Amino acid sequence: MRVGKRIIKLRENKGWNQRELSRRVDLNPSVMNRIELGERPIKDHELDKIATALEVTTDYILGRSDNPEMTEEESFEAFINDPDLERWYKELPKSKEEDLRRLRRIWEAFKEEDDD
Repeated sequence: MRVGKRIIKLRENKGWNQRELSRRVDLNPSVMNRIELGERPIKDHELDKIATALEVTTDYILGRSDNPEMTEEESFEAFINDPDLERWYKELPKSKEEDLRRLRRIWEAFKEEDDD
């Protein structure tokens, strides 16, 4: 299966249209369309972003592997590089004091669970 078809299948499995995937990886929708149609080769940095968003390995998208599963390390890397998380983190300092206190209490509860 070629790259574009794998991307289409993966994004449809997530319930995303082409525009949604384009937004999540910060690519122009027309570029995403051309990649999916096989009219334009995928660049390395685009491949990384798409694989991260779709939560699969780059090897799976390229057809080098039939195993889409990420290792624990790859999953963590995808999490910390998620564009939505990055936007949230940038907005955090603008939050209300009470919201920050609530978030701190939630964080403390998570840390307590880890200590058990």
